[in-house]
Amino acid sequence: MKPVTGIFDRGTDEFNNSRDSPSQNCSFIRDESLPIETGSSSFSTPAKKKIVSEGSSINLTEEEEELFNILLEVMQESEITSTLRVAGGWVRDKLLATEEFRRGNARGANDSSDRIVDRLTSKFKGPSSGRQGTKVIGADSSRTLIDPHDVPVDIDIALDDMLGREFADHLNEWMTQHGRKKISVGVVLKNPEKSKHLETATMKVGKFWIDFVNLRAEEYTEDSRIPDLMRIGTPEEDSFRRDLTINSLFYNINTGEVEDFTQRGLNDLKKGAVATPLPALTTLLDDPLRVLRSVRFAARLRFTIDDALNIAAMDERVRVALALKVARERVGSEVDLMLRSQDPVGAMRLLINLNLASTVFPVEALVKSGKNGNKTREIFIDGLHILTTTHNHLCDCKAKIPIWCEKKRVSAAATYGVQEMTLVNDEESRRRLWYASFLKPLRDHFRTQGHTEQAKAGARQGKKASRSVIMKLMVDELKRPLRESESVEAIMKASDDFTNLLNAGCDLSATACLLEDIRVVYHGADDEEGHITCHMGQRVIDSATESDPLWHHAMELRLLVSKVLDRVGPLWRAAMILSLSEQLAMLENEQFSYTIEGDVFEESQSEMRIGIVQKYDSFAAVLMQLGLVGIWSREPLINGREVTSEDILPNLPQGPIFREIMDEQMNWMTTHPGGSKEFLIIHLRNVFREYI
Repeated sequence: MKPVTGIFDRGTDEFNNSRDSPSQNCSFIRDESLPIETGSSSFSTPAKKKIVSEGSSINLTEEEEELFNILLEVMQESEITSTLRVAGGWVRDKLLATEEFRRGNARGANDSSDRIVDRLTSKFKGPSSGRQGTKVIGADSSRTLIDPHDVPVDIDIALDDMLGREFADHLNEWMTQHGRKKISVGVVLKNPEKSKHLETATMKVGKFWIDFVNLRAEEYTEDSRIPDLMRIGTPEEDSFRRDLTINSLFYNINTGEVEDFTQRGLNDLKKGAVATPLPALTTLLDDPLRVLRSVRFAARLRFTIDDALNIAAMDERVRVALALKVARERVGSEVDLMLRSQDPVGAMRLLINLNLASTVFPVEALVKSGKNGNKTREIFIDGLHILTTTHNHLCDCKAKIPIWCEKKRVSAAATYGVQEMTLVNDEESRRRLWYASFLKPLRDHFRTQGHTEQAKAGARQGKKASRSVIMKLMVDELKRPLRESESVEAIMKASDDFTNLLNAGCDLSATACLLEDIRVVYHGADDEEGHITCHMGQRVIDSATESDPLWHHAMELRLLVSKVLDRVGPLWRAAMILSLSEQLAMLENEQFSYTIEGDVFEESQSEMRIGIVQKYDSFAAVLMQLGLVGIWSREPLINGREVTSEDILPNLPQGPIFREIMDEQMNWMTTHPGGSKEFLIIHLRNVFREYI
């Protein structure tokens, strides 16, 4: 065994840092107390022997190999007879990064052809049990599901005959004997009130966060997803207690082998199938959160849900258990991870097809169902349609970048020190856009119903009760942060604002700005040092004195659009895409409303689609050309104290008029970009003469 020291070369301070942003496989935060027993399992798993992968191998990085060698040295020198096994997501993701399992994705296990799988994002595809072959946004489309260069930093190591803290102590003893500093150990007791515990010991070794856990067996009660009984188990029991077969694989550090005790994990990983080790209904009723995890993994990995799991997930008992046994925080967390996945459309489609949407998004009490059909389901289907259209359009934007998303133009259009990213590269804004797209029909439904009931509730129960349905759903039901929820609703509102502006003819005004080459150019790195120049064709404009009606018309457009941008801020791109996607979705609905003269009609619809996209592209390009990007961060030329000075409005009283004057100032700055403070003072004194 070769000596290893490489992963310690970074210095010992790194070992004692607190854990940063644990990944979804991290088990640092554990469920609370569980009574522990030893003895035989309460459930019986099929009599299966250990299956060692034949030909399947994991490619370890140098750092991983060094880490595992250290652990083996600890065992050898401490005379420990345990078997160390890496469990769960690390094994799955490492296998998916290999060529063997890349070939298996999106096709049968024995099919090595290079055929392209049909996309399932189209609104009019039949019910699906999963998704494969979908385009990916925000990443190199040639990448595999798991990038082999992305080294997982969270590793769960299962022990078969000792507690995690015991092995952590042996590791620290080894480090002391070899001239290393001890590593701080975090211990989570599974049941601190009992005399026995199944502990999790957490240590940071180099770049790896390691959880030393026990192989375990679990028993559940009917009214909780928290195991009622937990004990140290065998590898087989531990494999069969896990949620999915693809998460039940072990990497045996002692032998360097991949172990598949369920005899299904490797095959399901090759087939791209999401399945449960035990009967699906039993697994889901034991822990109903697993049904959402199944959807999430299908979306993240673009796998297909197994038929048995698909049937069990649609069982009404699972929906009831999900509503009663799972905390809303956990539900909201799973939804958020779905929308962060490579396939948010597929995840929402699965929730609808599995009849889980109304449980995950419990809005039925707020939505009045009509006499014909379930209105809630109609709303979710409409939301899926918009989400699909939005996702597909962003895919198209990635393949053929529109002018307002070109990197050079985005950089050149930034003003007031704002640095923008396009949605293709902005994961957080995209995630908020997915929320807004899927939930937009819900908001629209309540707007058409009016706000009478909401207002009455607010009068009785206060400000919280008067919140919009979107805020109630996201904050109260999905437990999302308040600011994030507000940003989702801001995207929806700004989307409607953009739609209204374009319907009112602002697209024609934008075209005029393009034809006349009207530009507002910002020079400088920030608001303090920057300055603005205005241009109309080859001519430099003095915005404070220019009298050309075309210029004034462009500035009126600038003022209208600035009002929207002031409210939505840097999420304006998401709002613009949502507005466009709603128009495209409406067009698709119209397309399927007619059947006469099919060929001619299809061509007309295609032309109309191109026209809508071009209209929005031109409008967004003019928005940037008029120097509006970043306008939400600008500061007024005259602050509040200066306004009441002797030279401006010395007799200005306290009250609402002050807000009116500050708004007038910002409006003047918008329609007179680059205008001087002196001209602004003259304007304010002319408009508010009574306060001089």
